[in-house]
Amino acid sequence: MGQGMGRAGPPHSAGTDMDETHTIGATSIDRDEELQRVEAALKRLDRGQFGHCLYCGDRIDLERLQHDPTVESCDTCRED
Repeated sequence: MGQGMGRAGPPHSAGTDMDETHTIGATSIDRDEELQRVEAALKRLDRGQFGHCLYCGDRIDLERLQHDPTVESCDTCRED
């Protein structure tokens, strides 16, 4: 082992582990949120509500659903 390197690795990589942990954590959160959206869409499908806006009940545009099947609102009600 080189002098001053210890277990943490070379000095230039000191922040890398923290950055990777943060990125992995963010990815995990993103996956959890996406899973929740998919599960909610499947529940709407089971109840016969898939493709209808949760806020006003209008039909959601087919093109929008094809782009993102987990979408919950119509063009009028959507929040960007």
